Amino acid sequence: MRHTEDGTSLEAGHEKSDVSIGAIVKFGIGLAVAAAVIHVALWGLFELLEAREAKRDAPLPPLAAAGLRRTPPEPRLEPDALLPRRRMVAEEDAALTTYGWVDREAGIVRIPIERAMELLAERGLPPSKPMPPVTPVPGTGDGKRETGNEPGTQSR
Repeated sequence: MRHTEDGTSLEAGHEKSDVSIGAIVKFGIGLAVAAAVIHVALWGLFELLEAREAKRDAPLPPLAAAGLRRTPPEPRLEPDALLPRRRMVAEEDAALTTYGWVDREAGIVRIPIERAMELLAERGLPPSKPMPPVTPVPGTGDGKRETGNEPGTQSR
């Protein structure tokens, strides 16, 4: 057996005085137990927070809930569900910004909104229809109309 100058052995093996295998194993077991406890605690915390959030969320309004139930399942036949709406908006915009006939026989045309506002600013509003004559309330003689909203009367 060979020895070093200080008297330690040079044989194959490990140093029994430097590392405690039992302490390393105990630390590993403790680390695994702590990780399991932390995971369970975090799972419980998330469940608690999710339950609290579900209580705070207001239920959907009935019309919104009905709209969600009406959505058909996949595959849907319209690849772009907004296309009909976009077409309608484009048609409305075209009608509001272009000249065209509404009724050719009656001579009614449509004009763009911008031009209509310019004409209205130049010419003013057309004269209004005359108001019907005031019918006096019997017994008062002051020319008030009978509306049912005067003090002392009840409206139905």
